[in-house]
Amino acid sequence: MKKFWTGLLLSLCLSACTDIPNAPVSDFQFLTPRPFGYVNGDEIRHRVILETRNGVQLQRGGLPKRGAINRWLNLNRLAISERKISGGFHYEIDLVYQAFYAPLEVKMLAIPAFDLPLAQGGNVVTQTVPAWHFTLSPLRELSIRKDESGEYMRPDTPPPLLNNGGVLYGLLVAVAVTLSSAVYWAYLYGYLPGLPKRRIFKQAGKKLARCSERQTDEVLSVLHQALNAVNGAPLFRHQLADFYQRHPHYQTASSQLEWFFQASNQYFFAGADTAADTVARCRTLCAFCLDIEQGRR
Repeated sequence: MKKFWTGLLLSLCLSACTDIPNAPVSDFQFLTPRPFGYVNGDEIRHRVILETRNGVQLQRGGLPKRGAINRWLNLNRLAISERKISGGFHYEIDLVYQAFYAPLEVKMLAIPAFDLPLAQGGNVVTQTVPAWHFTLSPLRELSIRKDESGEYMRPDTPPPLLNNGGVLYGLLVAVAVTLSSAVYWAYLYGYLPGLPKRRIFKQAGKKLARCSERQTDEVLSVLHQALNAVNGAPLFRHQLADFYQRHPHYQTASSQLEWFFQASNQYFFAGADTAADTVARCRTLCAFCLDIEQGRR
């Protein structure tokens, strides 16, 4: 069983070993666990300690073989350790048996005895490991108790639930990061309602894309409307310094904005013809402001 060395300790020493100084065996101990409380399928562990004199050695070929001992007993494991001592050898033999017997009531059984062959030169003697008796109990009562619902059986213990706190926390963090990223990108691209200033130049760019190269007045008006929306009021050329203080990111487009207001004044108030690339430059300015609006500049 699991608690190997709790229980009964058998120490059998041959009287010849103690009375005769030249006996081949100087010490023999048979260590066993408790001899009760076993059920079908349990393992039983034994240990044999043996010390020899005058160079007497254990013949390992005569030890029990792993496998079936009888119809209900198996030898699952056999391990031997050996070391030299003064004049002879010290052996420790570990045996692990397993009982496959289903008794109807508590039953006395015995692990059979076996001999340890010892040799010195051509002489062979044996040391007997005695039989070991123990009791085996049934897994359930022979006469089963019953109650109103039928046979009285104890239910199986429910399996413990796995701790999924870490998994749930990781899932919540992943969802939060995903939602935050989605909101941020929607904000950058102007898809969130209630934030029109993030979509001003995007809408202006769509309008400019529908304008022809000859619709200079409409192109200039679209850009004016976009700048006015960002400013929150009509924006004029002399107000650009104040505009940059309130919207510093747009200062990177200062040279293009100066050109735009100059071209607009010449077209609307001086009646001068604009350059051939005015519409193209207005589209470029709108794209530049869209990058600023969406945080790319």
